[in-house]
Amino acid sequence: MPKKNSKPKKTTRGRSLDEQEKINQALIEPVIVVKSPCFQKKNAEEYVFEIPNKIPRLPISWYCPAIDRAMPPKRSVATLLTREEEGILFRQYNYARMKVRQLQDKITCASKPKDGDLDELLRWYDISLDRRDHLVERNLALVLAMAKRSWATGEYADLVAEGNVALVRAVDRFNCELGYKFSTYACRALTTAFNRFGRKQLKHRDNVPFEFDPDREPVHRNDIEGEIPREHIYELRNIVRSDEAQLTPVEQEVLRYRFGLFAGQNPPKLTLEKVGKVLGISKERVRQVQIRALSKIRDVIESRFPIDLMAG
Repeated sequence: MPKKNSKPKKTTRGRSLDEQEKINQALIEPVIVVKSPCFQKKNAEEYVFEIPNKIPRLPISWYCPAIDRAMPPKRSVATLLTREEEGILFRQYNYARMKVRQLQDKITCASKPKDGDLDELLRWYDISLDRRDHLVERNLALVLAMAKRSWATGEYADLVAEGNVALVRAVDRFNCELGYKFSTYACRALTTAFNRFGRKQLKHRDNVPFEFDPDREPVHRNDIEGEIPREHIYELRNIVRSDEAQLTPVEQEVLRYRFGLFAGQNPPKLTLEKVGKVLGISKERVRQVQIRALSKIRDVIESRFPIDLMAG
């Protein structure tokens, strides 16, 4: 079970710059929770974190894709997790993310956040990062194996970097309660990422002229800053209404006022400062909520590629 602070202080105190930056990052970072039935138990936290055997954290010094492409990692240091170990780590990861999301909403709505809430936010944020890193580290060998089988051209290190990002996204969205091994889900996500990378490389190669051609030079237009096409507003509205992005009530309200999502023709689009006055929070808090909400929506849009990552 994660260790709690013994006596969280009730008075506001000064914090270091690093700690403040970490708090801001925890408030901005989008959180999509993959819920588990065990989260509804009376003593859910004790049930999720009271594990008799600790899952070992293996070294990753073998992971050097930029140095050697041909040498596969040794099985002794690249062992995948068992199904039981995956279930333990994914439940702990998503429980921690659930707590982070609850605290994000609570702190955002407060005019002056309490130190105890900020301490809890940092604690659960650290736990979520630790479990995510653990899951990623134990599946890095999949990235190398899939990258070597990919048809995509370009620098091998760049291909592996794309795979690393796809692996993290797969960890964020995997549902361990469906009964599948994470490797099955991750391999499909990696294949999608490598195919997308290959298409980008081909498109870039075809579009770059070998000689100067005035007709192919980019055209710069003086678009109105901040103007969002109507079709993008429709897409935002549909995603918010469908609850695909799991937006909190505060995030929905911020998007509503910032982009006029649920108004009629020519809806007003308020500034960060005006939205803050309406909701009773600071301009900076509105900015943080907007970044977090749009990141969630971007993840939903990216998940709608032709290859369905949710297919098992």
